[in-house]
Amino acid sequence: VTVGFWADAKGDNFGFYSAHHHSYQVDFPTSHNASPELQQLLGVNDRGIAVGFYTDKNGSNHGWTYDIATHHDALVHVKGDTNVTGAAINDLGDIAGIATNSAGTTEGYVLRSDGKVIHLNVPGATATQAFGINDGDEVAGTYTVGSGSDAPTYGFLWAPGFGYQTINDPNGIGTTLLNGINDRGQLVGFYTDSAGNVERLLADPAF
Repeated sequence: VTVGFWADAKGDNFGFYSAHHHSYQVDFPTSHNASPELQQLLGVNDRGIAVGFYTDKNGSNHGWTYDIATHHDALVHVKGDTNVTGAAINDLGDIAGIATNSAGTTEGYVLRSDGKVIHLNVPGATATQAFGINDGDEVAGTYTVGSGSDAPTYGFLWAPGFGYQTINDPNGIGTTLLNGINDRGQLVGFYTDSAGNVERLLADPAF
């Protein structure tokens, strides 16, 4: 099962899932969409629960989940945060993503299935974004140091009980982004090399 999003000629984005050689459009039911519409599914677990976000007419993101079997939608609420994006979900139902905290800072989060929230802020970072989570609640993402379009970005791995570890491709230090992690701890993402080319990466760190 694959989830994602597609765009039409007007620039509207719509979520979808593909299964059994067919694709189906999925959008959170709301009358307060941004214009152009922005709805995306970004992750799915082995139970067929997808996660993503939509943007409202005021420009705020709202995380949501979609049960492929029952077609049930539910909003994702992160206590203390606004502008929530759901980026990944593991088989326990724990969600990782991006939100804005009360200080206006972009932070990552883990929203566990029991309702507990873990706020992720890499020390020294001006923004932290969580993009992937595995069944051990290890999180892959990216953090930024400084501000502006030239601010460097670094990949990170966070694990319960261990904390943060910076992960950079040696050919793209300051331009690395990690967006996926499997249950073996292998990470995928991309970086920009010195010639300006975007290159894919696979990392296999050992904690």
